[in-house]
Amino acid sequence: MSVLPKGPVAPIKADPKMEALLKKVYASFGAQFGYAVDEVTALVPRERIAEACRVAKEEARLKCDYLRCLAVVDYPDRFQVAYMLYSTSLGHKFMLKADAPKSDPTIPSVTTVWRGADWHEREGAELFGVTFSGHPNLKHLLLFDEFNGKFPMRKDFPFEDVHDWTPEAELRWLEDKDDGS
Repeated sequence: MSVLPKGPVAPIKADPKMEALLKKVYASFGAQFGYAVDEVTALVPRERIAEACRVAKEEARLKCDYLRCLAVVDYPDRFQVAYMLYSTSLGHKFMLKADAPKSDPTIPSVTTVWRGADWHEREGAELFGVTFSGHPNLKHLLLFDEFNGKFPMRKDFPFEDVHDWTPEAELRWLEDKDDGS
């Protein structure tokens, strides 16, 4: 097995004021703090992520009214969901994160906090198999029906089993649909 060379590491741009503020606001959450390049990150227990997001939106010192992105990351031992937040009125940003074990990839939905989370959670559910409990409609968004139960963004996805989409494959698929199968 070959070892890949180590790539460049982005420098950390510390934000001591935001870090201190988040440590005050999330003191009771048991959060772990860190950095992702130029953003302070707060990792909170998954059971409290919806509450932490609501605090981020409603707390007067944070006012994060914009969910820039919600991303699922597949680590060898867990899934991590990162919520990239921004305050349009205060002009600051930070990230909340929550982990879910591979054996129970469930995270509470934050669609009641930001309606824009709907698309991101559906994408994470469909591509990674993370269930966002309390989501109003986790129906398929991007993939065709044959992908049901298969999660192509997981690191263990068997890409060798994927076949190119050809005109012949499309005809077979359309015929199967007409047959009711």
